[in-house]
Amino acid sequence: MIHLSDFVNIVPILIIVVAAILTILIDVIFKNGQKITLSVCIISVISAIITSFNYLNKEIVTFNEFLRINDVVISFSVIIYVSFVITLLSSKSYIEREEINFGEYYTLLMFALFGMQLMIFANDLLIIFLGLELMSICFYILAGFLRKRMKSNESSLKYFLLGAFMTGFLLYGISLIYGVTGTTNVAKIFTNSGVFKNTVFLIGTGLFAIGFFFKMGMFPFQMWIPDVYEGSPTIISGMMSTAGKIAAVGTIAPILISLNLPEFKLFLSLIAFLTMLFGNIIALSQVNIKRLLAYSSIASAGYIMVAIASLNDFALRGIGFYLAAYTFVQLGSFILVSLMEKSSEDKKDYLNVNIENYKGLAKNNPLFAILFTLFLFSLGGIPPLAGFWGKYYLFYSAIKSDLIWISIVAILLSVVSIYYYLKIIVYMWFYESTDNIKIKFSPLSHIALMLCASGTILFGIYPQLFFTIFKMVVK
Repeated sequence: MIHLSDFVNIVPILIIVVAAILTILIDVIFKNGQKITLSVCIISVISAIITSFNYLNKEIVTFNEFLRINDVVISFSVIIYVSFVITLLSSKSYIEREEINFGEYYTLLMFALFGMQLMIFANDLLIIFLGLELMSICFYILAGFLRKRMKSNESSLKYFLLGAFMTGFLLYGISLIYGVTGTTNVAKIFTNSGVFKNTVFLIGTGLFAIGFFFKMGMFPFQMWIPDVYEGSPTIISGMMSTAGKIAAVGTIAPILISLNLPEFKLFLSLIAFLTMLFGNIIALSQVNIKRLLAYSSIASAGYIMVAIASLNDFALRGIGFYLAAYTFVQLGSFILVSLMEKSSEDKKDYLNVNIENYKGLAKNNPLFAILFTLFLFSLGGIPPLAGFWGKYYLFYSAIKSDLIWISIVAILLSVVSIYYYLKIIVYMWFYESTDNIKIKFSPLSHIALMLCASGTILFGIYPQLFFTIFKMVVK
């Protein structure tokens, strides 16, 4: 039986659902209602953030045990909401410039957010699957939203085909798990220690995890990321690399860590090592800024897996903080890239996406150069910025779990990453400009960038603020 109290327990999700439906109605009723739609979306996501704090320090299982609410769930949800506020703020000027200012853009964003919330809140494998598919379908369309560009169409088709293929792994894994346990309830499945001796169950769990490793960009399922990020609208690339990754991590990480099976440590550590190695080494040779940030995103997934491999309580603390810090710096970087790039005359390609185009930018665009330097330093883990503490907490969780070797490897590869970040910084500050590019910040983009910069600095100077807000994460 579903009661009124069940709906009271999921007010943030209901706000997002209502907003998603309203965006459709506004687009139908008003001929040029994009401004109204944007306002509704921003207000709704901010309202969802505010109402989410009412559920802190609570343990709730609702809707016939299909959904669960606790501090870990709320912390991941709030990080996703923040990433969407920044994405929405930076979207207006971008989609107007690219002539894709359609109402369905915001509708797809809101339904993607609804799918992410279902994944995070889910206490049932079928709900996880529904949320993942809703998010993915919206991503497939958004990736190809620049419909006049061949690369955008290619990225959308490639993402769809590979995503559909990985969905087969996920569904088959769920069917095997159900066949062994007789239930799809996550709490009942993974608290039954006896099933871990069943080979079929372990195979099913592995196939289920593969679906999420694909979304996170873990090796060897990372092949789609560079092409999709390069071809997608730049703001959408930033959103997928943050909110999309957070949704996948926030779903699978608590499950894997709660299992606490020591025999998984080596396997997960090897995946982390290969992912970090692949992302950082290939990034060294990139000349396209979007592809460089894509490979950097793959490396970041490897850092997260280092913490997951530790399988201890501290891992969720590190992951939560890292994702919060990563959201600010990654989104900030993609927003700046979107401001820098421009369309070719026939609207079929991007210009100014080569690292060479960033030479001498500091002379005419000091604010742009300062912000990009700040974000790149944070991505490289330079103290005292938020990215440093994010990596520190991830690697510390592995050290606590006696995974010294993977911690050392992660630190060394993180040092390698500083090279390709510094390359961009050196180009901006120490080279002469070949083109006198003047970058204009729209008011909303300016606000989005200030939010990203503030979060990067604030969590760098006072990292305990995150743990003070989300107490359960630091237990």
